[in-house]
Amino acid sequence: MNEATSRTLIAYCLPNWKSVQLRSTSVPIPISEDNPIDPLIRSEVDKYYDILYRRGEIHSYGLLARCIAGRECGRNLLPSFDEINYGLCHNVKFHHQCIFSNSLFSLKKCTCQRPSYISVTRILLNIILTTQILFIFVNLLRLYCHHCQTSSLSDIRFRIIAIVSTLFSIVFLILIIIQQNNNRRTEPLEFFHAMHHYYSRTQIYKFSNDLELIIKQIKQDLDINLGASYICIIFTLILTFVCFLISAAVEISPRSKVDDDEKLDEHNTVLIQAPPVERFVPFEHIQFTRQTRV
Repeated sequence: MNEATSRTLIAYCLPNWKSVQLRSTSVPIPISEDNPIDPLIRSEVDKYYDILYRRGEIHSYGLLARCIAGRECGRNLLPSFDEINYGLCHNVKFHHQCIFSNSLFSLKKCTCQRPSYISVTRILLNIILTTQILFIFVNLLRLYCHHCQTSSLSDIRFRIIAIVSTLFSIVFLILIIIQQNNNRRTEPLEFFHAMHHYYSRTQIYKFSNDLELIIKQIKQDLDINLGASYICIIFTLILTFVCFLISAAVEISPRSKVDDDEKLDEHNTVLIQAPPVERFVPFEHIQFTRQTRV
């Protein structure tokens, strides 16, 4: 379980949950009579490619940080704003500032927040770390009560606590894996999803339809690989399941004074029932007493 805890800490800190890049071989959607994408939408896509996602550039994502291979690291944040402030806050420059700017923003209407699934994952990891520490502490108590002479605590109580803690850890680890799989494309596509939601709400269906085509192509162009942190969570899940089986199967009975007294009585009984040991004396060492005839 110590190894599982260390792997959980590694997954928490490293920005390697996933790596995302746009394939350099992808071809932009052509503007034609059959597919007349509005120039305004096209210009937003070009800015997105030039500033945020250059083709072939690898982006690594973690719970705390977001890094671009060979360049710099920032925070894994996305713009957050009310829909009435869409025109003020939704732009590629503000997306870039949320990630790489260390200064506070002067615009109170535009803020930066972690994606919702990142916040959920952090909460679940904190709970998992707590349950793993509880599991270690309970098993140390089980070993202590096994060696102590007198104890009023039953091992079954510790076993139940250990089983419940590992069971909660398994459930939360599975939830984290599901969260990560379902949100593999969240950060790269959030810019266009926000645009699509805004134009759908304002009933500008031409822009909305164009954005549906763009999002569909970008999904096909994204090359997503799972990172070391995700693999650590998989190993943590396996180790936690093994700990669950061990906790459910292994029973440790504490030593008591009654058991020690019974063992001592059995030992004394064996000594009493054992026949006396005859000592062998060589013949030449035997001395006979002298007898006098009367």
